[in-house]
Amino acid sequence: MRNFNHLFYFYIVAKLKSVTSAALHLKTSQPSLTTQIKTLEMSLGKNLFVKRGRVLELTPDGSKLFDICSRMFEADEELEMFLQGSENNELNINIGISNEIPREFVTNVIGHVLNKYKISTRPIIKINTGTHEYLIEQLKLGKINFIITNKSDNDLSLKILKEYSMPVVLAGTADFIKKLKMKSLKSSEGILKKVSIFLALPAEHLKLRSETNTYLIKNKLKYRSIFESDIISSIVRSTVDGMTFCLLPLPYIHKELQQNVLQLLIPKNGLWEHQIYIISRNSIDKFHFVKKLIVELDILT
Repeated sequence: MRNFNHLFYFYIVAKLKSVTSAALHLKTSQPSLTTQIKTLEMSLGKNLFVKRGRVLELTPDGSKLFDICSRMFEADEELEMFLQGSENNELNINIGISNEIPREFVTNVIGHVLNKYKISTRPIIKINTGTHEYLIEQLKLGKINFIITNKSDNDLSLKILKEYSMPVVLAGTADFIKKLKMKSLKSSEGILKKVSIFLALPAEHLKLRSETNTYLIKNKLKYRSIFESDIISSIVRSTVDGMTFCLLPLPYIHKELQQNVLQLLIPKNGLWEHQIYIISRNSIDKFHFVKKLIVELDILT
């Protein structure tokens, strides 16, 4: 009879593609976990993993075993959910939000979705924020039901439920626009040259900043950021306060534009498109909520 602990350890390592991450999740040491995996490989007489760079990939034998373990342990997870009470579980939804997406934007969308429910059937929402990599890990472990992120993922155990493209626009206050005498400028290039030394930009490690750098360099625009942050809402704030101009996805400043706090300096179709994704495990649950969320995001993006 096989040691089920060894199989479970293998299952977690295969899911996370990392002994380090698996050891943290299993609350054991890396050497101990490595020994358990080696013991399993020796007992089977097969190599289950191959190292590619910093990631562990499954061998053909490893993939076969992972498929078997997935069916076995996912059935156990379903049983556990049933024993805890499926009705209560249906009303609890754990959502992972990338820390590169403004919380105000996401909570606004979720609020609209919740308003579609009767009070008696309204689910309890728990939001977890973190890096894309952390959220993917939590998703694979079943800690969260789905994630909203600005990076795609090609892991076969995950599914991209929906991809949204959002135009990135240039915006500022009416007073700042007037101060720089930009009303006479017609082309996007001319406007960008004028404001390029007054930009508020996302921090260097964010995907949106990488896209911004690529666009500005490609168009040979010399620019200077006078304010940088990894919190998108603070970039919006500095622009609303009339200190900077921002280059952000249109839905992120929808409220400020509606209230005429900010004005667009270029057409709504934007300079380029920034993507966000809803990603779940292949065995998706909470389908009704996700379906409503997709519809709401379709409207807002």
